[in-house]
Amino acid sequence: MNKYPKIFTGTDDFAKMRKESDVYVDKSLFIQEFLENGDETVLITRPRRLGKSLNMDMLARFLAIETDTHGQPMPPQKCTNPPLFLGGEVTLENGEKKQLQPLKIAQHQRLIDLYLAKAPVISIGLKNVKGESYQEVEDKLKKVLSKLFKKHAYLLNSEHITDHDKELYNEYLKERIARVDIENSLNFLSELLYRHFKKKVYILVDEYDAPINYAYQKFKHDPQAFDSVLALFSELFSEAFKTNPYLNRGVITGILRIAKASIFSDLNNVREYTILDNSFASAYGFTQTEVDAILAQIPTKTPPQQIKDWYNGYTFGGEVLYNPWSIMCCLSQQGKIAPYW
Repeated sequence: MNKYPKIFTGTDDFAKMRKESDVYVDKSLFIQEFLENGDETVLITRPRRLGKSLNMDMLARFLAIETDTHGQPMPPQKCTNPPLFLGGEVTLENGEKKQLQPLKIAQHQRLIDLYLAKAPVISIGLKNVKGESYQEVEDKLKKVLSKLFKKHAYLLNSEHITDHDKELYNEYLKERIARVDIENSLNFLSELLYRHFKKKVYILVDEYDAPINYAYQKFKHDPQAFDSVLALFSELFSEAFKTNPYLNRGVITGILRIAKASIFSDLNNVREYTILDNSFASAYGFTQTEVDAILAQIPTKTPPQQIKDWYNGYTFGGEVLYNPWSIMCCLSQQGKIAPYW
């Protein structure tokens, strides 16, 4: 009797998904579409549970230079990210070996040569930056920034960074920074990365609107607190994406289109792509072709038409799409139909 495939749900970790799950829907051509897009910074808005965070982690791992503790680029044979895209042997969490097949992006050799593991990357997610007061929002943002700066702690060993900047860097690690430092954090980190690598930086911000949406709901009776949250993130993004000479390109994802009306109103280099646009339409959610391929790989007792009737609730840019969360939860339960989302 064949063993039922292991299906991962609910993870935003691209490496974990590629290594540990027996079922993976290849969305790597999103990388090609982004790299060949001419906009300096793109804002992509989509509903929840359509793979925004997973795609962001995939893009970050594709672009990022892997370094040792001193910030020196790792030799290719020691890098862990390229096999996730190009295929090859990887080590699972339990120590076993697994052979990965190449993703679709591997067919584009020019993009592989130019971009794979070639750039400094700042990747930050804001979905947990929520609070019952402005101060709590600020404190949680400090914690997220501290974790971000720890990822690049090798900069403290860099000969290209001044002692003064290293002192400030340590203040970020200790969460002892003023509001002005919070607002300048992504700009400051990108400057240090540029000095160290001599390359401009990709900045990826996932779920940019989560803190603002939450504050809008919680602070209805305290408009001053909401305005403070809005101003904080407006300055943070402006410093990162507008007044930043060290920016190569940026990607921002979120749910709502509040950006153009408020936060990014002063940023003329941000191009927004919504569910009405053809660009990136098939990068989020599962297409009919992808679902057919999954069902061929994992036969279920549930008729495909019944699965279609339940879960293909979206049309983006003329493309009919399924909710990935619902489909994968359904298949992990061997085809049991239920309102998973």
